[in-house]
Amino acid sequence: MKLNITILCLFFTFTINYAQEKTTLAFLPISYDETAVSSHQARLVQEAIVNGFVASKKFAIVDREKIEELEREKELQRTGSFIDSQSTVTDGLSKGANYIVDTNIMMLRFVDSKDKWNAIINVQFKMLNVTTGEIMNTSSISSEFAPLSENVLKAMKSYYSKNEFKSHEAQIAAQQALQEYKEDAFSLALNRLGDNTRKFASSLLPTHVKIVKWDKNNEIVLGAGSGMGVEVGNIADVVKVSMVTLGSEEIERYEVVGTAWVYRVDDQNFSVAAIIENERNVNRAKKSGEELAIVLR
Repeated sequence: MKLNITILCLFFTFTINYAQEKTTLAFLPISYDETAVSSHQARLVQEAIVNGFVASKKFAIVDREKIEELEREKELQRTGSFIDSQSTVTDGLSKGANYIVDTNIMMLRFVDSKDKWNAIINVQFKMLNVTTGEIMNTSSISSEFAPLSENVLKAMKSYYSKNEFKSHEAQIAAQQALQEYKEDAFSLALNRLGDNTRKFASSLLPTHVKIVKWDKNNEIVLGAGSGMGVEVGNIADVVKVSMVTLGSEEIERYEVVGTAWVYRVDDQNFSVAAIIENERNVNRAKKSGEELAIVLR
């Protein structure tokens, strides 16, 4: 997965609190080169992108019909009857969606190899603040398969049974397999694009999680489960929490000391992770009594 991310403000710095309202996104109709991409293909690409954001469980999505209603409301408020209204279109739009996502298919290409096919999709999108119109983020996401790191693979071999690991390897191979027909190659690329989008959306709003307890062998019980979008395979930063004074304010600082990998999700509220990088640094912080927490990417 190739990601080129420009973060222009503090939109991605706050901690998600699921007791509060989620950040709301609305997707404008996708744009594309009509000579290279059919309307049917474009619709399926946008569905994969939207579904990826939904699957991350970090955002609430406003559907296209809602956007059209808001646009009609905007036109209505421009008439003289609403000139003195205190409830502006900006306020109305903000209640419907915090950010608008404008997507564009940069490339849809089919590669022929030994009479079999692979499809590659590249999508770029801009995220705009509804209130100000400011571009908050520009990113690109590809349907290319994103390989796992060596540390993650090593952890899998430790925590998975042989059959489980073989099953995982088979799934990985299937995600990269060439297809006999273009349509099948396109469908497979959509699956990869949706999965890459889900991972990307999760990284935009990293989830700060409390450590419930330290288990044996440096395993961590986390106070977050499937209800917060936690899945087996999630990568997390182990962070040292401290207070820093900036001017007249005190803010929390998060210093990364290690990396953990979620290998089990127990229920909606709890999961278990193992330290896979910088275990010595994590142990040193624990022994010195530092406050540690988890940030799920």
